[in-house]
Amino acid sequence: MDKNLQIPGQYTIRYQTATVVPAPFAHFYTLKLDIQNADDLRVDFEIIYNDREELTDDEIFDEGFTKEDDYKWKGSLPAVWISEFKEIFVSSKTIRRRDESEYEDFIEIELEENGKYVTIYPVDKERWSYFLQEMMQAIFETGGREKPFELTYLDIYSDGKTTIDLKASFSKKEFTLVKNSEAPRQLQWEQLQKIMDTVYKAEFVPDNATETRPTKRGKYLTAGDGLWYKMGEAVLETTSKSKDLAKIEALFNALSK
Repeated sequence: MDKNLQIPGQYTIRYQTATVVPAPFAHFYTLKLDIQNADDLRVDFEIIYNDREELTDDEIFDEGFTKEDDYKWKGSLPAVWISEFKEIFVSSKTIRRRDESEYEDFIEIELEENGKYVTIYPVDKERWSYFLQEMMQAIFETGGREKPFELTYLDIYSDGKTTIDLKASFSKKEFTLVKNSEAPRQLQWEQLQKIMDTVYKAEFVPDNATETRPTKRGKYLTAGDGLWYKMGEAVLETTSKSKDLAKIEALFNALSK
């Protein structure tokens, strides 16, 4: 098979969570990519959550879902996603036979080859799952379903304060940092996952958070939900031996330099 990306070209990606994933988290989606040229990517996306309709109202409330979470969207994504798709498509090993495991996500790609449509299956499913998750976030952001990622760290001390604002656009695949209202600084996109893993490993307690921007001494986090979480009060260690808060402080100290 010709591993070069076809431009213009059409690709249909079908994804389904592993069969061991229970409702209401199990889902599948179809992602149709229509690459018109090197700068024009048109997308037709539909995601369906398995058995969501069978949940009771109480179960839906407890899990934070709605029966309207299924989603359809047609539109264009920025050209950066053509480059991203080309990179993973060209570099991935694929096979022609359907290879399923109840413990792995299912992914298949349909494309045109020598005048007919064929289906291939990526071998590195974990890598593709991560790529598709980011692309889905780009779709949600572009379609207005979700806002770009935002995270603010506020350190108030005796003679001043330091504010670090992080913003990540999945649509544009851009990640920026602003310290104390200075000019934005571009960060490597790969840093985003590390930051999220470090920050959200700690336990956030909304009942202990406040809606008012803090003015008293302390270290705080807010993630665009309108709540400010004070570290040690609303951001807690996950275990008695964990060092989550120290790692968060070290992370933002490094970012502020």
